[in-house]
Amino acid sequence: MVNEGIILDPTENTSFEVFADADFAGNWKSQTAMDDPSTAKSRTGFVITYAARPILWASKLQTCISLSTTEAEYVVLLQSFRDTIPIMQLLQN
Repeated sequence: MVNEGIILDPTENTSFEVFADADFAGNWKSQTAMDDPSTAKSRTGFVITYAARPILWASKLQTCISLSTTEAEYVVLLQSFRDTIPIMQLLQN
């Protein structure tokens, strides 16, 4: 028996969970902000789990510049849902 890789045990809980977070302008530096506007972008991270097992995760800079922590959190939430909904539809078919 090979004990390598992700082992999915059947469980009662076969639901999706999304854990998302954003770091508002986490790598902003006043010295280089005029030359490199990408330092104002927030970092996005999320994990999508199914049956308590991770199936998709990501950590990247947001494509837009958020003006507040709340806006950065909404952006990561929307991005994670854009990735979750097609997976849910695939499992329904």
